[in-house]
Amino acid sequence: MFRVLVVDDEPAAVENICSIIKTKCPELTVGATAENGKEGLAKFENYMPDLIISDVKMPVMDGLEMIKAIKDSKAEVPVVLLSGCQEFEYVRTALAYGVSDYILKPVTPAGFMAAVEPVLRLLQQKVYEQRKKLVRSMIIGETVKKEKVGRYFGEQAYYTAVIRERGLPRRFRDTWEFELISEAENTMFVYGRDEREALYICPMAAISRSEFVEFIEKEKDKKRGSHNFVTAVMMEDAVPRENLGDAVSSVYEEMNRKLSMGVTQTIAVKHNRSREKGAVQERTECSINEIRGAEVIKGLDRCLEKRDYGKLFEELWKLIEKAEAVKCPQLELERLVRQFASRVQQYFNSRQDALEEELMLEDAFYEAGRSRELYDSLKSILIRYWKKDKESVKLDSLEFIEEIKEFVELNLSQELTVSMLCREFNLSQSYLNLIFRKHGMESFNTYLRNARIKRAKEIMERNPQMFIKDVAMMVGYKDQFYFSRIFRAVTGISPSGYPGRQ
Repeated sequence: MFRVLVVDDEPAAVENICSIIKTKCPELTVGATAENGKEGLAKFENYMPDLIISDVKMPVMDGLEMIKAIKDSKAEVPVVLLSGCQEFEYVRTALAYGVSDYILKPVTPAGFMAAVEPVLRLLQQKVYEQRKKLVRSMIIGETVKKEKVGRYFGEQAYYTAVIRERGLPRRFRDTWEFELISEAENTMFVYGRDEREALYICPMAAISRSEFVEFIEKEKDKKRGSHNFVTAVMMEDAVPRENLGDAVSSVYEEMNRKLSMGVTQTIAVKHNRSREKGAVQERTECSINEIRGAEVIKGLDRCLEKRDYGKLFEELWKLIEKAEAVKCPQLELERLVRQFASRVQQYFNSRQDALEEELMLEDAFYEAGRSRELYDSLKSILIRYWKKDKESVKLDSLEFIEEIKEFVELNLSQELTVSMLCREFNLSQSYLNLIFRKHGMESFNTYLRNARIKRAKEIMERNPQMFIKDVAMMVGYKDQFYFSRIFRAVTGISPSGYPGRQ
């Protein structure tokens, strides 16, 4: 709800404005009133409203002087002026001061709404952007000012949880390249670092704890499949809004610490967990020691020495399978895999491009929906060191990329996945992205996402009355809410606000 300061020396005019706001503008609340510009300026400095509605002609200090003083202080706040005067000079001066609109008295509800609605859209966009910045800071562990959190998250307490499909976000490229943010009926604030993630921030006043837990479990199950693993982390209880930053940071820390390849799990976090950290660390170390205790790495070394590549891949699969069984964190498994890949490179005196190798390994962990897919991708990467890859002849072929694109265009309404496409064209996931990168293009996932949104825009332009849920289905999104998040992240506007639909 946005805070309004009403400044007018006529009590009847103030009462009229307050009445219109109360009955016609649920997004606004009158937090302060003043009888002249001087008092209004003092109230502004103490109250910091989101919107000022002010008369022009008042004693002591008129409305234009007050607005000039606010503008000189570098504060940015929209202003709607009221006046019984129709002189053009007032209008011109008001516009020069950046006034949003100018209403002639007596103020009617229709006239007031016409002036305020564009301001409301700007205020909503500002909240959208400010919340996005705040949550991003929370996720990366930056300190956020409690008063700022209080201003853009107005409820007293919130439930928080994050759901992630597959592996952790890429760290070497596409960082923060695509962020998702939306609000469902003004009750659920949803954020994501990419299209595979949803951070839910929900007011305690809007939902009970049991309902929130049930909602998160349903969302997790909806995203889970035979080719997909899902990790959910949630705070056990609602947290006061002043602790929201710490709570969001905590669920992300736990996600990074506990996400395990191929394992679908729900993890609960207590807000004050300092006494538990030792136990958590001990459990994590136990699972890692189980991997190390099997001496898998030494076994892989012996396979290299004997050039027994079949046995080598058997040992690699055992490593991945064991990691899943003991819920070894992805970050630790990545460390072990990189250690082994480095030994393979050294053994074959490989001169492969280091960045390309890192990106391929990153793709392997990011794209894998289950352990077998991770194994297949790692195998296709490692085999390049001693055996000419059968697919390498395709890597320089633009015709092959066009063949992939044509297949995608013909199947956009289907639930296309990277795994499905790889099976269709007999490619590994790592090589699919390598093909696109080799020709200076975006990753395949980015291409697929943009192709779907482009088709959605074309459909809405041809059929402006079509339901959003039907548009979503036609471009391969079963979840209308998820489609709206993607659409807004790509285009900057929601599907319902797309030109031609208003």
